[in-house]
Amino acid sequence: MFDKVLSMGHKGLLIIEEIFNRIFSPRFNPLYYLGAIAFFFLWFDFVSGIYLLFYYRISVDEAYKSIEYLTNNQWYLGGIMRSIHRYSSDGLMIAMLLHLVREFLNNRFRSWRWVAWVTGVVLMVTFWVEGVTGYWMVWDQRSQVIASITVKFLDFLPIFGEPISRAFLSNSMVSNLLFIGIIFLHLSIPTLILIAAWIHLVRISRPVIHPPAALNKTIGILLIAVCIIIPATSQIPADLNIAAARFGIDWLYLPAYPMIAALPVWYSWLFAGIGTLVLTFLPWLIRTKKLPKAEVRLETCNGCELCFKDCPYEAIYVRKRSDGRPYEFEAVVAEKKCASCGLCIGACDFHAIASTEPKILAVVCGYGVQMKGLIDPETRALKDMPNCRVMILPCVAMLQPIMMEHAFKSGADGMFIAGCEVNDCHYREGNRWLEQRILNVRPPVLKKKTVDIDKVRVVWLSKIHTKDFFTTLKDFNNELTTKKGSGKIIRQRFIKDRLTPMGISILTLAAAITVYLSDVPYTFFKERDSLMVFSFKHSGKPSKVKAALSNEELEKLPRHMRPKSEIVLRRFPVYAEVQIDNKIVMAKSFRPAGLWQNGSSFVFENIIVEPGMHNVVIKLSESNNPNKFDVIYEDTIDFKPGARIAFDFDEKGQRFVIAE
Repeated sequence: MFDKVLSMGHKGLLIIEEIFNRIFSPRFNPLYYLGAIAFFFLWFDFVSGIYLLFYYRISVDEAYKSIEYLTNNQWYLGGIMRSIHRYSSDGLMIAMLLHLVREFLNNRFRSWRWVAWVTGVVLMVTFWVEGVTGYWMVWDQRSQVIASITVKFLDFLPIFGEPISRAFLSNSMVSNLLFIGIIFLHLSIPTLILIAAWIHLVRISRPVIHPPAALNKTIGILLIAVCIIIPATSQIPADLNIAAARFGIDWLYLPAYPMIAALPVWYSWLFAGIGTLVLTFLPWLIRTKKLPKAEVRLETCNGCELCFKDCPYEAIYVRKRSDGRPYEFEAVVAEKKCASCGLCIGACDFHAIASTEPKILAVVCGYGVQMKGLIDPETRALKDMPNCRVMILPCVAMLQPIMMEHAFKSGADGMFIAGCEVNDCHYREGNRWLEQRILNVRPPVLKKKTVDIDKVRVVWLSKIHTKDFFTTLKDFNNELTTKKGSGKIIRQRFIKDRLTPMGISILTLAAAITVYLSDVPYTFFKERDSLMVFSFKHSGKPSKVKAALSNEELEKLPRHMRPKSEIVLRRFPVYAEVQIDNKIVMAKSFRPAGLWQNGSSFVFENIIVEPGMHNVVIKLSESNNPNKFDVIYEDTIDFKPGARIAFDFDEKGQRFVIAE
């Protein structure tokens, strides 16, 4: 069932890629370079981030001013650097998301690819945290809401002695230490990113981390142009006396924040936890057929290193000879890394295939043109072309030049090879290596003395190009019949030497969409409404105690472990009730902190209030009794439009006060 759905998604992806190939050509198709484009944006992020760090001031009062100085006073450099940092981060996230979706639809996440997949998920989560801390550091109105929602999310974890959210009760409670912690995170995460990126590529030979120069230049110019035309700016400074109801939200880094703000926190943790776990363990949740691994026959291995050089997954290494034969090295296969792609077989020039009788031998990639139902299972001939026999390989690079020579010696009139689309080989480098071997660029080369090159035709096609496969094959058949070769061994479609105006237009549109998604206005509640913050730290009455120890018992204990009074083993939850104009808007019991529930109860609740004069009544019961209250507060409060009023509990005065 899953494979059918995946196949449908893959077909849709191929149709989109075909459109892009017509516009960009496979050489410049950005969908083939999403991982490299992500790295391209990452370098912009690092360089601009280092520059911004020189001017950033780690202080509640100075953080916003330092960013505004760069944006306004040094707009010609600092402002552009800030915009580059912002938009390159957004571009990176889009490239990563598209890269993940594309690799999933291409079924490139299972088996030996699990390392790249898992580290890719880790990189996405890491970049998300990096983006959130980056927005926090600006300390404007958007940062204020991001901070309050983030700490609400984190307070669900029972690892903090006191909820972090209470640090944002009022302006006076926001500490510089908090900003030191945030910038420490923001500067430490890039180290994790580099480690994860290295692991992401560690099993890949010759990873593509640089897009073609034409793409690099176009994307770079568009990035700079966007930074000049639509520079990144801040909201008004953060002020905890003001309720930030509406502002631009970056949907690439903050898509979960509206949900966290609107739903109970455990919902958000449930969605985030299940989603991350499923995404991480996807390679093992869906089983795949295991293919036989490559084996080295030492009796024919001469240590030439060609298989080692051609393997795209670092699955072959060379070591000193172990069998005493007169060669210096021998090849060894690391089975856990082996993809069973067959590229190493094509690189080894010491094997052959059985005799072939058909006039045309078609060698087709198993991940290329869809051949299901088109081949006679008994004769292996194409149903519409009985003179053409088909051999399907895991990858066309598995085909050795000596195999091709043997096929012609055995009576074949021509060889037709169909591999994956250019720059989209399922095993990364297969079509490139085969093309270079046929063109005598990469060993083992095809010997033109024994093979008439006009009788070989190579095409690069995807699963949706079955019609093109037959058209090209019949043209080749006609050429063999008339003995009029075209002289073109490799047939490539949509050949372009540079980006077209249409391609540049599509990249410009992608840049515009990125800018739009990075600052979409979102309303958390009505802009005229006020926000009442209800918070306290207070201990309920003891529900279970241990009597004070006698003097004799105290003498047996070390001095630092002698309790001066009775020991509280458990406390009652604290019940709190808030009424506005005689209407109960909140009534909850708050359990004590600690594993044994013997600590204080903590509260941090947001209540939306219509602007105007309101009678506010707060009741508190230390014994979790809604009919008996130990503290009652009542006052008439003027809730001005857009105001944020925070209520806290004064332990000394045993009363509720408005936090300043």
